[in-house]
Amino acid sequence: MTSATTTTTFRVEAFHEGEWWVARVAGLDANYTQARTFEEVREMARDLIALALDIDETEVGEIVVTENDWR
Repeated sequence: MTSATTTTTFRVEAFHEGEWWVARVAGLDANYTQARTFEEVREMARDLIALALDIDETEVGEIVVTENDWR
């Protein structure tokens, strides 16, 4: 895959569940990840996006994280 994803903005919604933050990356088939803190959500989302798209983490574009309550 090419580095065309560097211009892509990924939207991530996160909610607190017990001791974890659960995050969903919009537009990906394998779109859920988790993190211990809200601050780690962006990093975990970057890992997930890179794995799902089979690209290097440095090729992942902008990540916008919002906190939501899905319940």
